[in-house]
Amino acid sequence: MSFTQKVLKFSFSGAQSGNFSAAGLRAAANIQRYQGRSGTIAQVKIWGLSMAQMNAYSSVIPAAVAAEQFNLIIEAGDLGGQLSLVINGAILRSFIDLTGAPESVFNVTVIDTYLASNPIEAQSTGGTQDAETLIANVCAAANLTFDNSAGAHGVLDGQSTYGSAIDQIDRIATAAKFNWKITTNGAPFLPGSTISIWPKDGTVDDVVVNVGPNTSPKMVGYPGYWEAGLIVTSLYNPQIQLGRQMNVTSSIPKANGRWQIIQVQDELTTMLAKGPWFTTAILAPIGS
Repeated sequence: MSFTQKVLKFSFSGAQSGNFSAAGLRAAANIQRYQGRSGTIAQVKIWGLSMAQMNAYSSVIPAAVAAEQFNLIIEAGDLGGQLSLVINGAILRSFIDLTGAPESVFNVTVIDTYLASNPIEAQSTGGTQDAETLIANVCAAANLTFDNSAGAHGVLDGQSTYGSAIDQIDRIATAAKFNWKITTNGAPFLPGSTISIWPKDGTVDDVVVNVGPNTSPKMVGYPGYWEAGLIVTSLYNPQIQLGRQMNVTSSIPKANGRWQIIQVQDELTTMLAKGPWFTTAILAPIGS
């Protein structure tokens, strides 16, 4: 395996003072991706930003939940190579830590479910309706893009929903036995987020991610276990996404084969000695 210098790029936008991007700094990001209403949340620490930059993007005290409509895009990859999108989301809260002065640390929490968390008009239909159509209607009402390229289908009778778009989509998807996720493609305060649904025994797309000791990126260590499946860690791999399948190859025969990816964690650091650059997938049997 060849070693390369890693890069995390941070692009801030939404403050009155203007937008800015920073890369090549000491930084640590932990990104958790969940199916359904929890979406993606990132906990980020960045060293070396200027006081003006940190003050411009700090939350109002006490931490106001995304009140100022700041946005952060994080991209990751090798120095000089193509960077991949890690998260594009609203800054939930942010603050400056000067307890280690003269070093300063900017702590940021990012979520990608902000727009879909806003209350929208209740939806109520009589008789039987296709569940995917009901979700499409909720998405239209909330300015969300709807994706059912996986062909999820279900029929519900007399379905009514209320609350935020997330509340309504989750209620319909649960009743219809769909899996779903949200992906933010544009600024989270503007139309651009996509709701993807797929059958419980299916996948969000046709991509199968191969992970093992000889793949690129390669597996780190061996598969671990949790009560309903496997835990597999590889070097950072942006192809490991919710709703896809992973084909595991290892020296543990009963761990080998295809599994569905139900949760993903990226642990990414730059300019930190022996810092992690890993993706961990929580896997479950297909159709479970």
